[in-house]
Amino acid sequence: MARGDWVVLLLFSAMALAPLIGLLVRVWTQGGVITGADGFLVTDPMQYVNWLRQSGESGAAANLYDLAPGPHSFVHPGLLLSGLLYRLGFGVVLAYLVWKPIAVLALFTGAFFFAGRFLARAGDRRVAVILGLFFASPIAAVVGWTSAAESTVKFNLDFVSGELWTGTYLWGYLFTAVGVGVMPLGLLAFERARTGSSTRPLVIASAIGLIVSWCQPWQGATFALILIVASLMTDRRDRSAMAASARRLAPVLVATALPLIYYFLLSKFDPSWRLAGEVNNFGRWPWWVTVVGIAPLAIPALFAYRQRSLDFGGWMLRVWPIAGLAIFYLPVGTFPFHAFQGIALPLAVLAIVAVRDRLGDRPLPLLWTAVAVAVMVVPGTLYRADQMRGAVKAGRQAFFLEPGERDALRWLERQPGPGGVLSPVPDGSYISAYTGREVWAGAGSWTPDFGWRGLAIAELFNGMGDADADQALVARSGARFVFASCRSKANLDQKLEPISLGPVHRFGCARVWEIRPPAGGWK
Repeated sequence: MARGDWVVLLLFSAMALAPLIGLLVRVWTQGGVITGADGFLVTDPMQYVNWLRQSGESGAAANLYDLAPGPHSFVHPGLLLSGLLYRLGFGVVLAYLVWKPIAVLALFTGAFFFAGRFLARAGDRRVAVILGLFFASPIAAVVGWTSAAESTVKFNLDFVSGELWTGTYLWGYLFTAVGVGVMPLGLLAFERARTGSSTRPLVIASAIGLIVSWCQPWQGATFALILIVASLMTDRRDRSAMAASARRLAPVLVATALPLIYYFLLSKFDPSWRLAGEVNNFGRWPWWVTVVGIAPLAIPALFAYRQRSLDFGGWMLRVWPIAGLAIFYLPVGTFPFHAFQGIALPLAVLAIVAVRDRLGDRPLPLLWTAVAVAVMVVPGTLYRADQMRGAVKAGRQAFFLEPGERDALRWLERQPGPGGVLSPVPDGSYISAYTGREVWAGAGSWTPDFGWRGLAIAELFNGMGDADADQALVARSGARFVFASCRSKANLDQKLEPISLGPVHRFGCARVWEIRPPAGGWK
């Protein structure tokens, strides 16, 4: 790596840490406690923290967002490692955030070596790495800044831009970042396995296929499809070569397929995973959104497809974006939008390959290259940062806790025996992660009848119902504790007194009521 490459890595690390630093500065200047979620949606990273806590305690995770019995059926190697750190004394959030530097290195290393495979000049490679790591659609930024908040066009372009931008993965979705980052290394390892006699590259490619599929199954399917199609195109005129490719492909495809099969079985036989699949199974965006979303990189990349004589690496590079689009449009799986994750890298490399073919031995023009990179990176990144700032400023998600809320969570965690929690929906996203207790309503994808439960909870904590209705809701939920955060407006002391074991427990502005147990006790 040259000095310029270290600068790129430093800037990429700064982008990864920027939201967390901003949240910490806000706490230092205005007080409070950060929950540890540093992405656009608090619920998702808090779900991962919840899962890692369970993985550390029992090796597998269950759905804690429904206050109903369910199996501990989800096993994830990254969560197991973080769970072990939690058991060793790490805080639950820190045990998850240790993956952030690993995610940064995975994405940078994957981009650096993949771009270097196809671009001999250091300047060409560096531009491709910058575009692969920092590309944020300028079209989405312009539309977002000039459109109404409720615009469908704005929503769709924000959606596709978020799936393409690596910052989205680094801001809360660290296992996605790891999977996307190591995938190009797996492709390069398999290419090396084709040309050498050592089995080590094949073992590496198989291990990476396993990791990619477990971290992000859409990239696992894309990884397998790239290897299959690139092998067929390279060896299509030589039967013996095709047979040798099939033997090399077999262990890699088996390793890659194992997590995919596991996720498929979860979606069919675990009721909570089946519910999450149904909730997230909504229609794809219109075709023009795909075109506009990838156009800034795809248009120059198209000129690299004119090359006729290609080796395995050349086919691998050109198949990748097409394979990602194929996985997106195939009528299988749920939430196929994640298939777009990672394809900015091959498109960026292809774009620079096309430019290099046109320039010949001439260097990239410094001014025009700087302008093009700035257009591809700066407006979109500023727009995404502004969206993050807006999400924090809106206050609808639990980015922060008051000290009293933190103390209430610690008290809930220390209470002996089972029993879940009834709380406002935003607070349900983090209670399980910090206390290990189930909640009646948390993440929308994992809570049955989430819409109805959310309305019922809003009526309770906003003081809209009478005492009988509120007591009936608490009884129906089966919760042992009722947690009112500092945002709760209702005075529930008198309403819940008849069904409480004692007076309300106050922790600053937060309150907790312990409900009398049913005849059979808490389960």
